[in-house]
Amino acid sequence: MILDRPLRKIVWEQFLPLIENILPRDDTVDDFDKTPSDSYHYLQWKQTGQRHYPSYYQRLKESAACACFGGSVTSSYFTGEPIVEWWDSWRFWESLAAGCVTFHVDFDKYGVQLPVMPENWRHYIGIDLDNMQDTVDRIADDPGILEKISREGRHWAIDNYGPVPTALRFLEILGYHTPQMEKYQENVDEVAIVSLLLQLREITLIVFPDWSQPEESLGLDLERVVRAIATHPDKNKISLLIDTSKISDEEANLILSTLAMNLLMEEDLDVSDGPEISLIGQLSKIQWEALIPRLHGRVVLEHENKDAMAQAKAENISVCEINNFM
Repeated sequence: MILDRPLRKIVWEQFLPLIENILPRDDTVDDFDKTPSDSYHYLQWKQTGQRHYPSYYQRLKESAACACFGGSVTSSYFTGEPIVEWWDSWRFWESLAAGCVTFHVDFDKYGVQLPVMPENWRHYIGIDLDNMQDTVDRIADDPGILEKISREGRHWAIDNYGPVPTALRFLEILGYHTPQMEKYQENVDEVAIVSLLLQLREITLIVFPDWSQPEESLGLDLERVVRAIATHPDKNKISLLIDTSKISDEEANLILSTLAMNLLMEEDLDVSDGPEISLIGQLSKIQWEALIPRLHGRVVLEHENKDAMAQAKAENISVCEINNFM
C-alpha cells in the first residue's frame, strides 16, 4: 500500500493553519503505553490493544470540533476524479457520539459511501480540498452553525449507527425481516416527534411553501406570513412550522435568513421576542398523526406544496388566512 497523498498530511499543512484562526487547536497526543488506573478503563485498554484513552474521550466532550481525517487522496480508476480511500477511523464515530462537530472531506465529492449517508453542513462538515477557505469563511460568518451541526450529527449517528439499528440493518442484509425492525422504526419516529413537540408553544401554525416557485414570489409568500406573526400581540406564544420536505434544510435556511434580515432592517419591526420558527422535513405517517392534533391552523399561501399537504392530510388542519390573522 503506497499512500501518495495522505489526507492527514494535506489537512495538517493546508487546512489547520486556516481554521485555527477561529477554532483553537489542541494537538495533545495520549501516551500509547500509559496504563489506566481504573479497572474498567484498564479492561477496555487491554481489549482494544492499548487504544482506549479516557482523557481523549473527555477532551472530545469538551471540544467544539474534531479533525477526523484519514486515508489517502487518489484518483478513481473509472472516472479519474479524486476520491478518498481508507477514510474511516474510530475518531469519526467517536466525535459524532461525543457531540462535537466532526470535520472530514465532503463525502459526496470524494466518493465516500455509507449505508445511511450523512448530510454535509447538517451532520458533519465536509471540506472541499480545492477550496478550504470556503469552509473557514462559512463558519466565521455563522459561528452558531457549529452548535446545530453538533446536535444533528450526534442524533444522526445514534439513530443510524447505534447498536440496535446496525444489528437490524445487518439482519436485513442477510434477508431477515422481523417485527422488531418495524417496532424499532416506530420508536425512532416517536422520539423524533416528541423532540419536536417539546419545542412547540401555545399556538402552533404550519405552512406548506411551494419551494419550486421563483425565489422572489416564494420570498413574498413567506415574508407575509412571518411579518403577520412577528407583529402579532401574542407573537411570543406562537410556533411556526415550515414544511421543507421538497428542499434541503440548508437551502431553506438560506432563504429564511435573507428574509429575516430584510425584516430586521425595517425600523418598525421588532423580532427580538418573536415566534419560534422550525423547519420540518419528511415526516412519517406516525409523526404526522402525532403532530396534527397539536396544530391550531394552516396559514394559507398563494403558492403551496399540494403533494406535501396531501401526505400530511392537511384537510384535517384548520385554515387560517393571513389577512384575518390578527
